[in-house]
Amino acid sequence: LPSAHVETIPGSLSERGCSYCGAKLVIGGVLKDTIQLIHGPVGCAYDTWHTKRYPSDNGNFQLKYVWSSDMKEQHVVFGGEKLLKKAMLEAFAEFPDIKRMMVYTTCSTALIGDDIKPVVKEVEKELGDVDIFTVECPGFAGVSQSKGHHVFNMGWMTDKVGTYEPEITSPYTINVIGDYNIQGDTFVLEKYMEKMGVQIIAHFTGNGTYDSLRGMHRAQLNVTNCARSAGYIANELKKKYGIPRIDVDTWGFDYAKEGLRKTGAFFGIEDR
Repeated sequence: LPSAHVETIPGSLSERGCSYCGAKLVIGGVLKDTIQLIHGPVGCAYDTWHTKRYPSDNGNFQLKYVWSSDMKEQHVVFGGEKLLKKAMLEAFAEFPDIKRMMVYTTCSTALIGDDIKPVVKEVEKELGDVDIFTVECPGFAGVSQSKGHHVFNMGWMTDKVGTYEPEITSPYTINVIGDYNIQGDTFVLEKYMEKMGVQIIAHFTGNGTYDSLRGMHRAQLNVTNCARSAGYIANELKKKYGIPRIDVDTWGFDYAKEGLRKTGAFFGIEDR
């Protein structure tokens, strides 16, 4: 059997992505209303763009575009923070309707010590109506993309959860965690939940929105699909907000039926 969760040779391609890839490609890049700005050489952006089957209901915005600060050798030598700020302002200017952004470090920018959080604060102050999340997880941070999952989960929990109040429309509210709408899974699950009268506060992160993820603290239950990539935030939501967690599998008829019944049983609406 091939080995997993072991160090790879720097510069080589492997079956599993790097830590940055785990944060950007697997989790953050799935959001449908967010600029995903990669601070590093353009190859890091290209490597995690348009390569997974994560559709959205807004014309697949997140699959159409990729943003990069496009670092060159001169920036590695002299620093890339000014370049990052320029790229951030350009990105918001090109997409005036998009007010949310995630900024990712890569191996190059982490190795030279670029401090992206002060740059982010400058841009937020200058523009006023934007919200930006920083993901400091360069490729070398761990031996596999799982490190990126963990860093993103914990960072989002610390920096963003609880900073937005969602509109509650049902007495039954859940977060769907670890579902990335692979070829439309989330669309199907949403229909079933709607028939059951269950409101999904946030999708982490299939067809999800930036602000809905900020309101995850208002759910009564976390329904976790892929525990490997998003179990961390489900556990943290339980610790901080007392939200219980159930694990389901929505891939396949029998598993999906079981997951829906578990959700219904939690709320006492088995008849639905």
